[in-house]
Amino acid sequence: MATLVLSTLLRGSSELKEGLIVFWTPFLLWHLGSPYNITAYSLEDNELWLRHFLGMFFQIGEAIYIYVRFRSNTTLNAMAIPLFIGGVLKYLERIWALRCANPKQLMKYFYSAPKTENPSTSDSARSEMREMIRTGLFDPSEKRRFIGDPMITSEVRFLREVDSAFEVFKPLFTDLPFQISKAFHDKMVYLNPSTRTAAEAFNFVKIELEFLYDLLYTKNPIQHRHHIVSLALRCICFFSLLSVLIAFSVLYRKIEDSTVDVVVTYTLLLGAVWLESYSFYMHFRSKWTILRYAVRGHKRLKLYHRLVQNRLHLIKSQEGIKKMAQHDFLEYCVKVKASQFAQILKFIDPGDLLQKFWYTKWKEVDIELKKFIYNQLNEKRTKFEKGRFKLECLEKILAERGDNVLQEKGFDPDEKDEYWKLKTTDFPRQIFVWHIATSLVYYNDLSKHRRSTLFNPVCEISKSLSDYMMYLVLVRPTMLPKGFSDIVNKETYQQTQRISPKKKMKVSMEEFNEALLSFGFNKFSENGALWDGIKFAKQLQSLAREERWDHEEKWKMISEVWMEMMVYGASRCTWEEHAQQLRHGGELLTHVALIMAHLGLTTQVQRLEKSADHPIASAFPTPF
Repeated sequence: MATLVLSTLLRGSSELKEGLIVFWTPFLLWHLGSPYNITAYSLEDNELWLRHFLGMFFQIGEAIYIYVRFRSNTTLNAMAIPLFIGGVLKYLERIWALRCANPKQLMKYFYSAPKTENPSTSDSARSEMREMIRTGLFDPSEKRRFIGDPMITSEVRFLREVDSAFEVFKPLFTDLPFQISKAFHDKMVYLNPSTRTAAEAFNFVKIELEFLYDLLYTKNPIQHRHHIVSLALRCICFFSLLSVLIAFSVLYRKIEDSTVDVVVTYTLLLGAVWLESYSFYMHFRSKWTILRYAVRGHKRLKLYHRLVQNRLHLIKSQEGIKKMAQHDFLEYCVKVKASQFAQILKFIDPGDLLQKFWYTKWKEVDIELKKFIYNQLNEKRTKFEKGRFKLECLEKILAERGDNVLQEKGFDPDEKDEYWKLKTTDFPRQIFVWHIATSLVYYNDLSKHRRSTLFNPVCEISKSLSDYMMYLVLVRPTMLPKGFSDIVNKETYQQTQRISPKKKMKVSMEEFNEALLSFGFNKFSENGALWDGIKFAKQLQSLAREERWDHEEKWKMISEVWMEMMVYGASRCTWEEHAQQLRHGGELLTHVALIMAHLGLTTQVQRLEKSADHPIASAFPTPF
């Protein structure tokens, strides 16, 4: 768009004065420096920073050519110079931010060898230093100064702890393995269940992910890393705009231009001033600024602390991720079956976009679900700890996809319990099977035990996780292990549409549910997800009759199966994919994956057995 506008100006419309053409051109460079602090709209922008860099030279060259070609003796030419300088500086700042967020640059930083090497360090140790990324070790005095500062409040201390954790786990986001100290790993410094509640843990990782978003998509990290340069740049840009605005207000009457041209010029100037003012305001109240300067001791910093006190309280009192997507496959089938219009749309929608987005709902991630997830992850951490933190034990925990829960309950799919055996290794198909089974059991219980089902938190947790994992399979398949999600979706939908209770077009969810449960196993092929789902649902409903299970126990097992599948999916999703979803607000799966990393439940985080005074440990920079 900017290139098009510059080309239009270059052609030189006869309706415009030459002075205005020169005066308007720097605003394009100004806005090419990106609005507010946003630098990238996708991770690919960071990877293509060199292309943006070369494009910058083309845009600046074209702007200079316009300035030279249309320059005149008016004061507008002189006023355009500070705008041009400010625009170039902002453009350069954006390119530098893109370069710093480039994956190769991040990996280079994490893999960089120490600046100074101990002459007594052996060759093997030097080699190991170059292979490592992070140790997670830090200078205790620095930690006390940064986090244990008596002049900061508990809210600021919380924010600084998040920042410290972000620095330690930053290599995680490059999908590369790294090491942390044995003490750091074993004590779970930041998310120890004895000191953090589920709400606090989810809020902790939420802020960490906000820092990650800033690192990849905004200028915030480089602005705070080079805060003096950033402040100087902001002052130059803002006062350049302000001085030009004042000068134009005084002199524009002497310039014989149309009213429209004057209005457009004022709009450009006032819009740029407003954007710069808003950018400064957001910088003033950003978490990066608060965690450094919200100190009560110094008079000026004490005043700043008072100004951001309400925001600090809000940051700490949050409970983490607020919403999660939900997709009920059976409910979708019923709605499409009941609507001829929906059937027509589905016929002309080969990509199932209507199903994936129109029939996706959003639900609040309540505190009960967060407690359940956090407790389940801590149980897996305890299991890992009992296995002496061996890699084989961790890999076994992360490879569990629900079968482990069945075995613990006494049902072994590989031995005698043929009805519990799932004849597929395709993870998306497994999610379809368990989603259908969970939905059938849920609606069946709802019709028979409405009160106990609606007010049973474990039941609601199971249904929420089931619908969320189905949403991931359909809408975010790249976040899960590769599979035949689209094929299984079409196949299962076609099978459900053959079922027409009492030959009616419009059926209720209860009637549809009963029709599915009444079908025999031989109605569908053995590999059909719907067939397996019905089979599993019948097995689950038979537990009360044959095994004397109560309602609560059955749903507890279902919820644990879904938790295992969520952990499996989170452990297989790359952090590049997690980072891509941050543009859309972030996924629950991403929050779960980061909590798992804090608890050591990822093969990327390796436990360093060496002592704290080992030369490797001291050679690497602290996370502060």
